[in-house]
Amino acid sequence: MTHRLLAAAAFMLVTTATSWADTQGVPNVKTPDPDKVAVQMEDTLEDIQEFTVEQKNDAMRTARHALDDLDRQITLLQSEIDSGWKELSQQARLDKQSAMAALKEQRAELETRYQALQQAGADNWEAAKVKFSQGWEAAKQSWQALNAPVAEGTDNPEEQ
Repeated sequence: MTHRLLAAAAFMLVTTATSWADTQGVPNVKTPDPDKVAVQMEDTLEDIQEFTVEQKNDAMRTARHALDDLDRQITLLQSEIDSGWKELSQQARLDKQSAMAALKEQRAELETRYQALQQAGADNWEAAKVKFSQGWEAAKQSWQALNAPVAEGTDNPEEQ
């Protein structure tokens, strides 16, 4: 009887472990949805543009949260690109590297504009918001470029 129980328990353990390991077809919760992120970026841009200088603290919290979220999305996307690296053509790899570098550059510029927004007073609040918004829009465009569909092609220039 104990052997049967032991065998049944082992069978249940194996089948449970197998079902947990079988994730094919199950979406990865951590993978960023490019369209959703772009919409969130657009919503953030609209929110920032509406804040007055009197609402500066709220604007700064919104901007900081959005920047932190963008950082998380960039990290997740970098991991996704890294995990699928072998499946990409040489040109697709170059395109992804270039687009990621552009996004990271835009993100660094956005941090500078965030600092300027933080230091802005009543006399230059609107100008600082415009510059931050321009930086945010540039980062959004870089995000969309990075997430553009990969063009199918060959690595051999003679075949193209």
